[in-house]
Amino acid sequence: MKASLLFILVLGFGFSLAGQQALSIEPANIRKQISITANDVSHEEVFKVEVKNLSGRRLRLRWDKIVAYQPYAWESQICDKEASYPPSVTSNYDPFQGVLAPVVLEAGESFELFFTISPYNTTGQSKVEIVFRDIDRPDNILGTASFQISLTDAEDTAKLAELGGRIKVYPNPVHDRFFLTNTPELGRIDIYNTLGRKVRSFENPQPGDSFLAGDLPQGVYLLHLVDRNGKVVRTLRLLRRDFRP
Repeated sequence: MKASLLFILVLGFGFSLAGQQALSIEPANIRKQISITANDVSHEEVFKVEVKNLSGRRLRLRWDKIVAYQPYAWESQICDKEASYPPSVTSNYDPFQGVLAPVVLEAGESFELFFTISPYNTTGQSKVEIVFRDIDRPDNILGTASFQISLTDAEDTAKLAELGGRIKVYPNPVHDRFFLTNTPELGRIDIYNTLGRKVRSFENPQPGDSFLAGDLPQGVYLLHLVDRNGKVVRTLRLLRRDFRP
């Protein structure tokens, strides 16, 4: 009986530790819309997040830069407390790249991580995640910093502003990704083809989100904007087209 009780206590303690937040990341989610002119060739965006060790023990942190999507011309790089890394480096602990520089944080210690985006005057959208792990426990993700950036041309932004409060799909025709302007709070976006078949849905869209359409066949589609009560509040036309040089 005592042995069973001890086992239950140890097991409960283990679950308590597993559920404890080991890392604080502030801010953890960054969204930004940027408008540039044709002269802003060297424009960069730098974002800062603070990472703090809440685990009660020393951590040797590994971060991995995961690019979900971004224009081909864009580059991003990370600077932590150990080094400033070139865009080609996607982790601070990767033997294959010859990088072995974990960030050592004592209990309660924090550091500032800087994430830089260089779009090289190319409009588009990007989503990048920085995932943190303890290299001594690599299967356990301690936290994630997420960056969603949308870059538009200032002239196009001015044209959209002239439309006032009208909901607009941009760009249209679309090659890869599109986004919406002046939308109300939505619960879902549905894409239908001309046969009336739903081909894609985006749940809980947020301002500044971009939406993938580049893998859909070329043609005309209808976007149904659905509110949180399931009511279609607006239907928009979208043209999917491949652009050739």
